[in-house]
Amino acid sequence: MASGMTSGNLDEFRLSDLARIAQARMRLVVVTMFAVVALAAIAVLLIPQRYSATSVVLLDPRKNNVADISAVVSELPVDPASVADQIQILNSRDLAGRVIDRLGLADDPDFNPALAPGFFANDLSPEQQRNAEIDALRKHMTVETVGLSTAMEITYSARDPEKAARIANAISDIYISTEMDAKLNATTATTDWLQSRIKQLSHQVQAAEANVQAYKAEHNINETADGTSLLDQQLTAINTQLVEAKSDLAEKQANQGRIDSLMKNGHANDVSQVVASPLIVQLREQQAEVIRSQADLATRYGPKHPKLIAAQNQERDLQAKIDQETDRIAGSVGNDVSVARAHVGSLQSSLRNVEAESTDQNMARVRLKALEANAASTRSMYEAFVVRLRETQSPIGVPDARVISHASAPSAPSWPPRLLIMAASVPAGLLLGLLLALLAERFGGAPATRPVRNPALDRLRAVPVLGELQGASARAADDVIERPGAPFSRGIAAVAQRLANGPKVVAVTDAPVVTAALARAASAMGSRVVVIDGNLTMPSAARSLNLTLGRTGLMEVLGGKAPLSAALQRDPRSQALVLSPAWRAQDPVQVLASRQMGELIAHLRRSCDLVLIDAPASEARMLAHLADAVALVVPENGTTPEAVMATVDSLGAPVGLILAR
Repeated sequence: MASGMTSGNLDEFRLSDLARIAQARMRLVVVTMFAVVALAAIAVLLIPQRYSATSVVLLDPRKNNVADISAVVSELPVDPASVADQIQILNSRDLAGRVIDRLGLADDPDFNPALAPGFFANDLSPEQQRNAEIDALRKHMTVETVGLSTAMEITYSARDPEKAARIANAISDIYISTEMDAKLNATTATTDWLQSRIKQLSHQVQAAEANVQAYKAEHNINETADGTSLLDQQLTAINTQLVEAKSDLAEKQANQGRIDSLMKNGHANDVSQVVASPLIVQLREQQAEVIRSQADLATRYGPKHPKLIAAQNQERDLQAKIDQETDRIAGSVGNDVSVARAHVGSLQSSLRNVEAESTDQNMARVRLKALEANAASTRSMYEAFVVRLRETQSPIGVPDARVISHASAPSAPSWPPRLLIMAASVPAGLLLGLLLALLAERFGGAPATRPVRNPALDRLRAVPVLGELQGASARAADDVIERPGAPFSRGIAAVAQRLANGPKVVAVTDAPVVTAALARAASAMGSRVVVIDGNLTMPSAARSLNLTLGRTGLMEVLGGKAPLSAALQRDPRSQALVLSPAWRAQDPVQVLASRQMGELIAHLRRSCDLVLIDAPASEARMLAHLADAVALVVPENGTTPEAVMATVDSLGAPVGLILAR
C-alpha cells in the first residue's frame, strides 16, 4: 500500500518513507556506518587496557565457643544495613591511605601526580598530594555484595595485572587487620578502665569491711561463726532455764501445799516424803516392835509394871523422833521452794539485763546491717569486675570477617570491552547514517529522493478512508469486549460510528475478523446488527464470533426450507445476529446472484439498522450490487496503489477504505 494513505494528512512522514529515503541514499548510510565502526576500532586500540582483580571477603557471624566468655565487642551483625556499613568502611579514605602506605604507592606515578611527566611538584601541598593519591586509588576500586549472601567482592583495576591483584589483596587484608585492631583497641581500653575501677573498688571494699568491724567493736557486737549473735544465744538459754525453773518452783510449791494440808489435818504420815524417809521407816519399825512388846508386858505384868512403863516411854520417844523427822522433812520442802523461788528470781533478773542489752544491740545492728550490706554490695561489684577483667584477658578470638578468595593476576583485560564496543558501533553507525540521510533529504534537495508521481496513487487519494486498524489478531473480536481501550478496539469503534448514520448494508471484503469486531462494536452502540457470512465455500464469520455452524443456515432460508428466525444465531458476547451457511454450496455464484438473496437483503435492510456481509475476494463483485457500500480492508504493506484501484474499479459500488496495520 502506498505510504500516503492515512486517515488524516496523506502527506505526513511514515516508516515507508524512511525506507525509501534509506534505499535512495544507501551509499551515505553505508559509508557513515563503516566510518563509525572504523572510529570505534581506533578508539578500542587507543584506550589503555586495564586488568581487574577481585578478592572476596565473607562476613562470618559464627562465634568461638572454646571458652564461655563474652567479648568486649559483640559479633558483627549481617543484616543488609550492617553489610552496607562494612562496604562504606572498605571504601573509606582512611583504609585507602593505609593501602597506599603499606604498598608504597606514593612512589608510583599512577597514584602520585607529582611523579607524572610534565607535572610540577610544587603545585600541590602535601595534604593535596595525599588526597590525590587516595582519590586515584578509590577511583578504580569497587566493592559489591555477592547476591543475597554476606560476601563482598573487592575489585581493583590497573594497567598491570600483578598490581591489580596486589592492591585487591592488600585492601582485603588491611580491612581484616583493621577489624582486628578495632577489637584489640576496644579490649585494651576496656581492660585499662576495668583495672582502674577494680583498684577503686578494692579500696572501697577494704574501707567498708573495716567500718563493719570497727562498729562491732564499738558496740560490743559478738557473733558466732554462723553469724548468730551471742546475746541472742544467751537470751535463748536464759529463757529455757527460766521456763524450767518456773516449772520446778511450781512443782515444789504444789508439793509444799499438799504437805502443809496433810500435816494440818493430822495426816503427816500420808506425806510421800515421810513415807519414803528411811529414818522414819526405821523409827516406825522400832515403834511397832515396842508396841508389840507393850502388849506382851501388859498381858504378862499389868499396867503398872516398870517394864511396861519403860516400853511406853520408849514408844513416846520414838513418836517424838518421828514427829521431829516429819517436821524436818516439811521444813526441807519449804527450803526447796525458797531456793527455787530465788533461782527463778535470779533468772528473771538476768533475763531483764540480757533483754536490755539485746535491745541496745538490736538498735546498733540496724546500722550494722546497713554497713554490712554496703560492704557486700561493694565486694560483689568488685568480684564482678575482676571476673570481667579475666574474660577480657582471654587470647581466644576469631575475626568477624575473613578472606575466602584472594585475588589472582587476571590473564585478560577487563577494559575496554572491545567486542561490546565493536558490536554497538554497527547499529550506532546505521542510526547515524539514517540521520544524515534524513538531513540530506530535508536540506540537500537531491531529486533522487523525491517520489515519482503515480497516477494510481493520485486516484487512490480521492477514495474515502473509514478508519485505521492497528494490532489486528485472531482474538480481535474478543478484544472489542475485553480491551475497549486497545488501539484496534478504538479504530473499530471509530469505523462503527461512521457507519451509524450511513449505509445500512455494507460488504466487508475478505476480513471475517474485522466483520465480527465491527458487528460487536455497532451492537454495543445500540444498533440492531445482522452478519451474513458470504463465504459459502469456507464460512469463517461465525467462527470469528466463537459460534459453530448449525443444522439450519443461509441456503435453507433461501430455499424456503426454514424460516429466517430458525437460521439466525446470536453472538454470545453481544446482541448481534449471524446468518451463516450450514453446509458448503456447490455453486456460490448462483446462490449469491439469486432473486431470493436479493429479497433477503431487502428484508434485512428494512428490519435492521446495519447489515454486514462478509464478502470473500472471489465473490466481492457479486455482493457489491446487493450492498449500499463496500468497506475495502487494505493491508498497509504488500499492496500497491495500482492493485487497490483495480479492486475499487471492479466493484462498481461506493467504496471506503479500512487500512489495516
